[in-house]
Amino acid sequence: MIYALIVLLIIIIMPFKIVITKDDRRSDIDIYFTKIFNLRLDFDEIIAFLVTEKDNPDRISPERVVRNYHLFKRSKRIIISMAKMIRVSKLTFIVKTKGKSLETCVWLYVVSWIYLAYLQNNVHRYFKSVENEHYNQMPAEKFNLNFEFQCNFRLVYLIFAMIKNIKDLPKIIRFMKKGRKIYGTTSNS
Repeated sequence: MIYALIVLLIIIIMPFKIVITKDDRRSDIDIYFTKIFNLRLDFDEIIAFLVTEKDNPDRISPERVVRNYHLFKRSKRIIISMAKMIRVSKLTFIVKTKGKSLETCVWLYVVSWIYLAYLQNNVHRYFKSVENEHYNQMPAEKFNLNFEFQCNFRLVYLIFAMIKNIKDLPKIIRFMKKGRKIYGTTSNS
């Protein structure tokens, strides 16, 4: 019994490295169990499961996207409280734009830097600190967003955020139960 508690305590305190990468060739969300296990969990399929239809996993369902958006809105205070405890170890964000004329290129350049400044402001507002950040805009053959995001996350951050926003938990649980009955993921429907 004591060993189970020690293992549970280690898992709660152990950092998980979250790496989100999107570039020209790939788009990945990975979670690495860094200290003890040296495991990699590919999170892409879980995200795809959240937005695709139950019968056809290749087709995105607008109902599921809207449902997850509402769940995010209800959980927003918990997510923000959790993010304020996380240090971002690396953030790279590159906007690649394509313009047909010089005037279009200039406007895209200006709008891209305004967007990047807005993004930088929000990252510094919501996260505890950002150690290595790089923003850039470059012309390319097609429009593309490239980014890499790395941070260390601990389950204890989630527990503290849930305790801090305990009033939101019943609303979130009620919404999730209602969603299970509507979308048929429970046997009680």
